[in-house]
Amino acid sequence: MTSSTTPRAAGPDRPLAWWMRAVGVFYVVLGLGFLPPVNRARFDVLLPAFDAPRDSVAFEALIDWTFVFGLETAVIGAVLLWASRSAGRNVVLAWAVVALELTRGVAWDLYYLSRDYTDAVGFYVGFIVVHLVIAASGAVLARRAPG
Repeated sequence: MTSSTTPRAAGPDRPLAWWMRAVGVFYVVLGLGFLPPVNRARFDVLLPAFDAPRDSVAFEALIDWTFVFGLETAVIGAVLLWASRSAGRNVVLAWAVVALELTRGVAWDLYYLSRDYTDAVGFYVGFIVVHLVIAASGAVLARRAPG
């Protein structure tokens, strides 16, 4: 069989393909949450101790910076969705997401909490758990996938 007639996400690729789809959708939705109007409306949940006035340059700069983070997250999610069609051939993307979850996710949230920028400890601890679940499940499935 040629690659054009090989069924997509069949056999040992299937669990990784579904992981890519689930994480991809999660990333796209998460990324959309950082659109400036959405992010402004929920800002006090993410960073309740932020003390700059809401009409300040500092506040708008943080909204803009997190917007770029959201765009990056949404793009990674969209690529995961596209790559899930041939998960075994795109296993390196799963490893990249595992690495990002451990660095940009777990390590960043721990650093953020250590800096005392927020009093929303429960929120960030919850997200650390989410990052660990995504990273661990991705690592297990990526190791099992052919490729």
